[in-house]
Amino acid sequence: MLPDPKHADQQTAPQLPAAAHWNYSADAKTEALICRIRDTYPPHLPAGLARFRHFLAALDNPHLRLPPVFHVAGTNGKGSTVAFLQAMLEAGGKTVHRFISPHLVRFSERIVIAGREIDNAALHALVEEVDKAAASVQAAGHAISFFEFFTALSFLAFSRVPADAVLLETGLGGLLDATNVIEHPACAVITRISFDHMRTLGHTLPDIAAQKAGIIKTDCPVAIAPQFDDAVPVVFDEYAARVRASAVQLGARDWHVSAGGNGFLYQAGAVSFDLPLPALAGAHQMLNAGAAITALRLSPFAALAQQDVLAEAMRRVRWPGRLQRLETGALCALLPAGWELWVDGAHNDSGAESLRAQVDSWARADGLPLHLVTAFKARKSPDDFFERLAGCFASAQAVHFGIDAPMEQPEDVAALLRAAGYDNVRVSESLPAALGAPFFASAPRGRIIITGSLYLVGHALKLNGDSA
Repeated sequence: MLPDPKHADQQTAPQLPAAAHWNYSADAKTEALICRIRDTYPPHLPAGLARFRHFLAALDNPHLRLPPVFHVAGTNGKGSTVAFLQAMLEAGGKTVHRFISPHLVRFSERIVIAGREIDNAALHALVEEVDKAAASVQAAGHAISFFEFFTALSFLAFSRVPADAVLLETGLGGLLDATNVIEHPACAVITRISFDHMRTLGHTLPDIAAQKAGIIKTDCPVAIAPQFDDAVPVVFDEYAARVRASAVQLGARDWHVSAGGNGFLYQAGAVSFDLPLPALAGAHQMLNAGAAITALRLSPFAALAQQDVLAEAMRRVRWPGRLQRLETGALCALLPAGWELWVDGAHNDSGAESLRAQVDSWARADGLPLHLVTAFKARKSPDDFFERLAGCFASAQAVHFGIDAPMEQPEDVAALLRAAGYDNVRVSESLPAALGAPFFASAPRGRIIITGSLYLVGHALKLNGDSA
């Protein structure tokens, strides 16, 4: 049964377990500030829009004064799709605001103002202003969550600086997510739906899709990535018809991408673009690029959907931590000559499928031994993830990795790896200890992939000295 969008204002908010001392920023003052806000406004599950509207009203409704918004939901590929949209708009000479979560290295990655990450001085000033409004709203009986606090802060920042477009990523789900106060987006974009956050969103793909579909609005076009389950497009079509969306463009039905030579082809009816492969590694990125191209074509910026602009965007797109090779840095220096080090933020079944496709491609290309270094966030489901990658790795290490976030115990992760049939499984105290393992030095060449959690990948980038 499809959720009723009218009920988005009528939800309760169970509080998530607190996680003290989260590491948000390399800047100590900013880190302390973010931790204080988390302590004051702890995380809650999405709770509908009523309380958040009260909060925004206390800030004079900045969400009503934004440039055209691309609203992006989905399970996998949200961030990459946002990155493609940003690259396309900027290649066409447009300026872009962007709000995403989580970040990898710096908290400021979450809030990009006219193409630049928010600086610490601006962030501190905005936090002070938003904190006053949040305190008054809480005093009136409306709880505010950490995510709502910074969603409102980003809207306030965006409303004060000119830009051509806003790229807005949902936090969790869609229908009840705080970002869904945007009533008239320029385009809604829904990436692939997979199993994640099932306790909140539902235990079947159609149930999860129904929550993600909540970002589709009346008179709003929607671009949708190809889906794994045939029932999912039906959910989107029915929801779009119910709210009278202006257009629905679904991948594999209304648009297609296909690899060929050193590039890929995007086709939608009589429209086609022959483009270079994206700068982001992995065949799945062609699908994310296709969803972004479709959204651009449906939006007020459709005139930018030209061969030269899109080709330039494919070359310039950047999205750290997603199948990214680290070639220099402190962690790379721990490895013997000839070894490759990769990081990937995959953490669910769909992410594992995409990673498996790349692993199989590597096996066909050079057959280098592959080694896994992993950790998993608590309350996730690593069983399916590991099962989909079984048989790929010569060794696997579960790590303690020094970030203060709720993670599965590495001994438990190691037990799951063994149960899934992995060989040569170890527990290492840290990423440097894992990468300095003696058995790496005894092999002439190999490839190591750090994956299983964006928090783990962010920690790896910090340790390696990457700025993301």
